[in-house]
Amino acid sequence: MIQLRDYQEKAVIKLKNAANELLVMQGNKTIVFKSPTGSGKTLMVAEFLKRFVENRPDNRTFSFIWTAPRKLHIQSKEKLEDYFEDTKALECCFFEDLTDKKIDENEILFLNWQSINQADNIYIRENEQDFNLSNVIEKTFDEDRIIVLIIDESHHTSTTDNSRGLIDMFQPKITVEMSATPVLQGDERITVHHEEVIAEEMIKKQIAINPDFKNIISGESDNGVIVQSEAKESTNEFVIRVAL
Repeated sequence: MIQLRDYQEKAVIKLKNAANELLVMQGNKTIVFKSPTGSGKTLMVAEFLKRFVENRPDNRTFSFIWTAPRKLHIQSKEKLEDYFEDTKALECCFFEDLTDKKIDENEILFLNWQSINQADNIYIRENEQDFNLSNVIEKTFDEDRIIVLIIDESHHTSTTDNSRGLIDMFQPKITVEMSATPVLQGDERITVHHEEVIAEEMIKKQIAINPDFKNIISGESDNGVIVQSEAKESTNEFVIRVAL
């Protein structure tokens, strides 16, 4: 079992508390989760989801949709499958894996955002088998389950009119938008600060590039600072030479 860092534990608790508070309010609500690259956002959200569904004092049941740009949804699915391997708290699947054309209780459907953000996509358009996202969501609601949507790297995906329309189609009671650089405010905002992550030695405050080269700023020009270096070649020349 992975041991959470202090800042990760705090973030998981805040996410769970915020989700439960928003759950009883009217309308669909959004949590913006801001955390630096390298801080373990996927890990924190995975642990939040596990605690969110376990030992609930009410009778609410949940299905989850996890979207991400490019091929990040595949990486996320693999990470969460590993994370839930022992507890089996949640199941992970792709669209093609859905049974009975619905998202089961405590099941996470992983989707590539670009692939579903098109009106003529196979996941969206009508077909003879009635196997598309609209019908999957309808059948999930027929089971009296609440949909929670997680948008990974949300600064890439969730701001356009098409994207907002797609989110509306999902009808999530709670949306968690996770990003190092979120662009939306949301109903609740949970932030992991760089200083916390640096203190836990998860990321570096700074790095030294070419530490054996003595670089001296000798002045300024219209094009920027003037640097004198003991190196026989510029950094760009060095990088290109090594690459070749």
